[in-house]
Amino acid sequence: MPSPPSPRRLPRPEIQHRGRRTFAAPILAVLLAAGAACTPAPPPSPVRPPVARPQPLALEAEDRPYLIDPLEGYPRAVDPDVRDRLLDVWRDLLEVGDTAGATRTAAAMLERDAELLPAQVLLAQVEFAARDDQHVVVRLLPLGDAIPTYTASQLLLGRAAERLGDVALAYAAYRAVAARSPLALKRAGELHPRALEIVSNRLEEALRNQRLEEADKQLGLLRTWAPAENVTLEAARQVAQARGDRGAELGAVKELSSRRPGDRALLERRAELELEVGDPGAGLKIIQDLAARHPQDAALAEKLEAAKFRWRLSLLPQSVQEVAAKPELNKGDLAVLLYWLVSDVRNSRPTAGRIATDVLDNPHQEEIVRVVNLGLMDVDPTLHRFSPAAPVRRSFALRVVLRTLARFGKAGCAEGGANAANVCEAAVACGLLPSEEDCQPTAPLSGADGVELLRRSLKLLGGS
Repeated sequence: MPSPPSPRRLPRPEIQHRGRRTFAAPILAVLLAAGAACTPAPPPSPVRPPVARPQPLALEAEDRPYLIDPLEGYPRAVDPDVRDRLLDVWRDLLEVGDTAGATRTAAAMLERDAELLPAQVLLAQVEFAARDDQHVVVRLLPLGDAIPTYTASQLLLGRAAERLGDVALAYAAYRAVAARSPLALKRAGELHPRALEIVSNRLEEALRNQRLEEADKQLGLLRTWAPAENVTLEAARQVAQARGDRGAELGAVKELSSRRPGDRALLERRAELELEVGDPGAGLKIIQDLAARHPQDAALAEKLEAAKFRWRLSLLPQSVQEVAAKPELNKGDLAVLLYWLVSDVRNSRPTAGRIATDVLDNPHQEEIVRVVNLGLMDVDPTLHRFSPAAPVRRSFALRVVLRTLARFGKAGCAEGGANAANVCEAAVACGLLPSEEDCQPTAPLSGADGVELLRRSLKLLGGS
């Protein structure tokens, strides 16, 4: 029997297989997407703010070197913990710009110890960084007075004063620590000429306004800062003139004339002062040399005559020379000069016997009594007092000299001049004064002026 035919194997449905492969990928993608849609999304990463980097203190480059360690040059003991904390805060101030921290720490330190001056300097550094220079100066000036060599304080004070335009204060602060700080030494050297000029101008203004104490203060600064410079010598001369201190003026003029030997006006003034309060022989020689160089100069010829007279005065007793050097004469002094300088007074016999009860114990009783009894000066007729200590005004001295000329009868211009309503006019007419502008009737009479007045009277009397 024939075997049954094998079942026919159908061909593999390649097309179908390919179709299944074609649809599988999209389905998987859909399933995956659906699964993803069902899964919650992770939270977003937090956004972190940018980290602030430390910023140095906002300062001009040229100002930074003046904010040094607040303890630099401070001579007092400081607790080590306080010292370390102060240095840390100061570094933070410069490197990080932590002005709030510096202010807070310094204030706390001062609350615990009000005498901790480096904390004041730290506060001043904060103010300086804020360009509050006025407060810096106000804060640091007392520190400079208390400790002039406190480097950190004076260096900052100097710079703040500079920024305010106060050159003199800046120079003073820098100069105080110049030996300790190269920067202070450099700035002091640069400011030196301008500082002297400013102080000199202040001195002259004070003298113009007759504020002698202020002028003395400025002169003190000049003597401290530049004792040997011409500007200081000139200032000393001006102040001495304003005070009528001929001795001090002579000291300044001698030094100036040695530096400027060709200055004729200075030489003539030195000669006058030597004759009045110094070495009369030296004064006479100066005038003699000048007159020899300028033989046609009439003014010098007159000064030579005066110099010879002053030199002869130096041969009189010391007490007379002291009277002649006084800045202001009294009645007793004028009587002394009349007696010793006018030979007719000294050698004449009195014609009256008036008594002055208040000169009996006076060391110049002889001179006063002689002048009174020659009728050259009066005694109060009721109280019989001469009042030797009473100040002499120029108008009074002129009347006395006019009386002297009239008494010795050798100058007709003086007749009645002593009683003239206008004593200045009478004095000019007699040749005692060059002009009425030179009279100054209410001004006090100095010894030098009294001597010159009597010298002119002697010329009128035919003496020399």
